[in-house]
This record gives sequence, structure tokens and C-alpha cells, in this order.
Amino acid sequence: MTQLVQLALTGVMVGGLYAMVAVAIVLVYKSTRVVSLAHGQIMSFGALAFWFAIIPWGLPILVGLAVALGFAVILGWGIERFAMRPLIGQPLFAAFLNTFALFLVMDGVFQLALKGSSESFSSFLPGGMVSIHGVPVPLSHVVSFLVAISLFAALALMFRYTKVGLGMRATAEDHQLAQSTGISVRSIFSVIWVISAVVAAVAGIALANVMDISYPLPYVGIKGLIVALLGGLESLPGALLGGLILGLLENVSAGYLDPLVGGGVKEVAAYVLLLLILLIKPYGLFGLVRIERI
Repeated sequence: MTQLVQLALTGVMVGGLYAMVAVAIVLVYKSTRVVSLAHGQIMSFGALAFWFAIIPWGLPILVGLAVALGFAVILGWGIERFAMRPLIGQPLFAAFLNTFALFLVMDGVFQLALKGSSESFSSFLPGGMVSIHGVPVPLSHVVSFLVAISLFAALALMFRYTKVGLGMRATAEDHQLAQSTGISVRSIFSVIWVISAVVAAVAGIALANVMDISYPLPYVGIKGLIVALLGGLESLPGALLGGLILGLLENVSAGYLDPLVGGGVKEVAAYVLLLLILLIKPYGLFGLVRIERI
């Protein structure tokens, strides 16, 4: 029983990190109707920028965090301005493929920066174990999970109470209607990409606190997309719930099935879940079912 509780707690905390990546994808989709694959790389570049700032450059952690988030702002704005804005009015599938092309280009740059090695800054961040109701859990997981929950709360408040948040909500409902009320839709698109890039960078830094900065890190973005599909591509609460479900499923299934099959269950579980959700509820748990008349 203790093993089950420990696996579940660790899975839920890792799921919170998946949810952060999913939120970045949901933010872009809600406003632009573009499913982004590029956020896996944005996440990795945020973690890499943080590592460069605090290890080779020797900057304090808070300054390094500011550098990484500033880099994410520039990266998000640049992607929207030079890669996505020219495709406004074009088929959405073209924009989707463009995000895939961005993923591949950035993947090459990421591998060149790593030069085949893996990096870690775990010695600069909390380590060790903490007891939750008598169950030992890595402190790094707890810190990363608390960061994820705090970020969700901040985004919820921004959407509800700020002018930018209201503009984002209006744009998500109807671009033309939002434009007719004086909202600059293109400016909202830029803001969305910047905010989503910052969220992805925070997720990357939190994930790099749990796993090393290495070749597999960008592909956690694919799990973020799975979580977004599970919760519903238009639902921020769905992204949070979907992340917790996936993290719980991965960790518990791997803990019990890996000894029986020799490993690899955690990598397969996400795609099995994706297949099931597409077959049973293709709009996700909280997605909107849109009926179009022709």
C-alpha cells in the first residue's frame, strides 16, 4: 500500500509539470486555433538558457531565472512575428506543419548546444526527500509541483481580472467580433505566444530539476500535447486534470508492470491513453463539441 501511495504522489507531481506544458499549448490553441508542436523545444531552450546563466556564467539563481524568462519572451515573440504571423488566413494545417518544422530546426540547435552530453543544475536547487503523511517523496518533485500550481493560479487570475486576459478570452471566442470591439487581434496573438513561451520555459526549468537537460527533454512536449488533447484543447482546467491523470497513470503502471515486462511501460502509457481518448472522446474531457452547418 505504501508503494502505491508513493508512486501515486510522485506521479501526480510529475503530472503537474506535464500540465504546465499542456497549458502553453492550450493558450495558443484557444486564441489562434493552431496546435503547436514547437513548445516542446521552447521548454527545452528555457531550461538550457537557465543552465547557461547559472553554471557557465555563474549568475545568481534569481538573475539566471530572469535571463531565461527574458529569453523565452524574445523567443515567443520572434516565433509569432516571423514564423506564424505570415500564415494568418492560411489553412490551419499549414500553421500546424510550420510548428513541426520549427520543432525540427530548434531540435538541431538544441543538440548542437548540448554536443551529445547532458547537463544538470540539480545541485543548485532543492534536493533530498520530504515525508508526506509518512511517504517519502523527492523534494525536487514537491518544489516543481508547487511552482506548477502557483503558475496555474496566476494564469487564472490574469484571465479573469486583467484587461489583457479579457482580450485573450474575447479573441478565443471570435476573432472578427473581438476586432470589431477595438481589440487588436494580432497584438493578442503576440501576447499569447509570449505568455505561452514563458509558461513553457518555467515548465522546462521545473522538469530539468527532475530530469537532466538532455536529448529526450524536448519530447516531453509531445506528452504535453497528449495532456492537452485529454483535457480538451480549449480548457485550462482540463490541462491540469489531464496532466495529473497522465502522471498518475505513467508512474503507477510503470511501478507495477515494469518488473513484469522488463521496462518501457512509462513511455508507452501516454500513447495508449492518447489512442483511447481519441477513440472514446475525441474532443477531450472538457473540450467543446463544435457542430458546423454546411
